[in-house]
Amino acid sequence: MWFPVCMVFLNISCKTAHTNTSGVKPTICIVGGTPSSTDVLNYIPDSLKAQYNFISFNRPGFGGSEFKETDEDVLYELAKKAGLKKHGYAVIGTSGGGPIAMLLSSKFKLKHCGVISGMVSKDAYFKFADAAVTKNLFTSLTLGYDSFKEAVLKFPNLDKIAEQAGTASEEMFIKATYNDLNYIVSESLYADIDKNLHVDWWHGENDMNVPFKSAEMFLKEYKNATLHVIPDASHDIDSTIYLQKLIESWQ
Repeated sequence: MWFPVCMVFLNISCKTAHTNTSGVKPTICIVGGTPSSTDVLNYIPDSLKAQYNFISFNRPGFGGSEFKETDEDVLYELAKKAGLKKHGYAVIGTSGGGPIAMLLSSKFKLKHCGVISGMVSKDAYFKFADAAVTKNLFTSLTLGYDSFKEAVLKFPNLDKIAEQAGTASEEMFIKATYNDLNYIVSESLYADIDKNLHVDWWHGENDMNVPFKSAEMFLKEYKNATLHVIPDASHDIDSTIYLQKLIESWQ
């Protein structure tokens, strides 16, 4: 079963399926890339679901959820409603969900934090962005909504992408995506991540969305971060493999 990284409209072909919560199994919160919804839970193997309680939440505007401007308090409330508790077990973020996973782990003081092909701060991203296929999109993001909208309208099958993301229209999809990505590169997000956070980070050496060198530069700020290289891998990987590697290393 393939668990997508999902960033900037990649690999969003599943439908929503919610897992039953349990107070017995350790809880792991999964935070997907943009566009992120509870659909990500569909990709968790049944073998892992038998051992852990997986939760997730729709980020504003996706998965049929209400749109609101994303900030730390909004994310904390969404995670809390999904079932994340203080001093809980773990959070795992993929792509743009990576820094948000670090934020949640810092706030909820979780035992474990894992990231797969994570996005990084604006400075670290643009330092090596010439090697990234997403550079033009993120450049348009920094220029404001109108510039970003113009760039997104050039994407093929935008209506299908918006439908799969669980947004009411193309306009809402663009608005929600701008909101989500704009927050992911915001200074406030990274300011609230604990610099002493323990994080296990897996990243493809040939990632063309978030260059490996950007991840390497970013993680130098976190002395307790461990960066694992995925040889010959791009951003578009089967994250199920690394989800399992992370969980096994925590046992």
